[in-house]
Amino acid sequence: MGFMWVLLLVAYGQRDPNAYFLSRHIRQSFSKGISNSMSIQEVFNWANTTLLSNLYGEYPGFITDGNSKLVGNARLRQVRVQKNTCHLARTMQESVPDCHASYSWEAEDISSYGPGWSLPVGDNTSLNHHSPWVYRSQSELRAFPIWGSMMLYRGGGFAIDLGPDLQKSRRILRYLYDNTWLDVYTQAIFVEFTVYNANVNLFCIVTLMLETTAIGAFQFRSELHSVRLYQSTGGLHIFVMASEIIYFLFIIYYMLVQGKLMRSQKWAYFKGKWNLLELAIIVLSWSALSIFIKRTLLGKRDISFYQNNKHQFASFHETAQADAVLGYLIAFLVLLATVKLWHLLRLNPKLHMITATLQRAWTDISGFLVVMTIMFLAYSIASNLMYGWKLYSYRTLLDAAQTIVSLQLGIFNYEEVLNYNPVLGAFLIGSCIVFMTFVVLNLFISVILVAFSQEQMHHKPSEEEEIVDLMLMKLCNLFGVKCQKQVVS
Repeated sequence: MGFMWVLLLVAYGQRDPNAYFLSRHIRQSFSKGISNSMSIQEVFNWANTTLLSNLYGEYPGFITDGNSKLVGNARLRQVRVQKNTCHLARTMQESVPDCHASYSWEAEDISSYGPGWSLPVGDNTSLNHHSPWVYRSQSELRAFPIWGSMMLYRGGGFAIDLGPDLQKSRRILRYLYDNTWLDVYTQAIFVEFTVYNANVNLFCIVTLMLETTAIGAFQFRSELHSVRLYQSTGGLHIFVMASEIIYFLFIIYYMLVQGKLMRSQKWAYFKGKWNLLELAIIVLSWSALSIFIKRTLLGKRDISFYQNNKHQFASFHETAQADAVLGYLIAFLVLLATVKLWHLLRLNPKLHMITATLQRAWTDISGFLVVMTIMFLAYSIASNLMYGWKLYSYRTLLDAAQTIVSLQLGIFNYEEVLNYNPVLGAFLIGSCIVFMTFVVLNLFISVILVAFSQEQMHHKPSEEEEIVDLMLMKLCNLFGVKCQKQVVS
């Protein structure tokens, strides 16, 4: 219990509730004027109005309402596809002079051009590497691959920094618009910038995405990550640091215990599932410490770069990636520690009864899980095929699967399905509720209840339970309190 308590202190000490509010405020500010399908002209209109008015707020150097400081300049970046990258049937080659496939790393355009996407610049010509017509790799841009709604995009591209003020940024956008910087070969546009809010002591690394398919309509998506790079100086910071030290003292103790077990059991040690659980907690803990150190060093490097180059784009992407990995590691640590706590609480009669019930019913439960998985996939595939081309909630198989899950939870938009096709929609929703919710899930619960009643009838207290009952009785007698032996009912 002490180990779990210290771990939770460490986990929540790395998270700030204000991060959610900061991200939501920035996302809402920059998503005004966005529609589900935007043309190139509408993208430039959004950039000239919503984007610039929020990047350069009322107070110089601050965005939106003046609470968040813009760290360096903002950057525009686009990824493109090459010309003639799709294969046409012979009968259509004369009718379609040019065709480009959807974005992929193989089809991405990594050439260098002149203004207006003129002929590629020769090798003997001196290139301006800061030109928006010259491709730069993700190592040059200090970026990372990023997942969009459609696919995974590489961190390189054709990039240009916006100006330090509103007037220069408007001139840059006008120059890009007049020279057709966005055209039919543009696959995705990224607006990247970082802000610092001193009120909550958080950096927010912002990526606004406008991505398109072969039809040329842009869709908006935002990726925001808040991270604390300046540690607070209050008493809470000292308390969290003390918790981190105590946590690693626990880990060192567990390492000694597991080392003795490994020496005595040798290769048989790796056959015990609880030994592997302890080993995984130790490995993840030291991995989290190494990522924490790396994030701290990366944060200092990025802040130093900004302080020396205040009128350039300051990339905090690598720091954000390290912070995200640290969050995942801590989350898995909490998960494994909770499983370990469940194992230790097997001495409690009621929890032991629940564990024994699940073990007794596992054969039937596994069979029902297979049936539920098949039905879930069937409804997901059917809804994607019927509505994927029309309704946003079913545009991909993964989105359709998420929508079917929300149907089981009662979070479902019935009107969009029924308005599209009342007969098929009613049949799909009705049959899914009847078969999945009322039949399969109720049978699943019935199997567990039957196994629980059987376990109650045949349950015999284990030696561990009797030892716990004896200890409790001794403690009660020591303090003069009357207590009865627990009986599981």
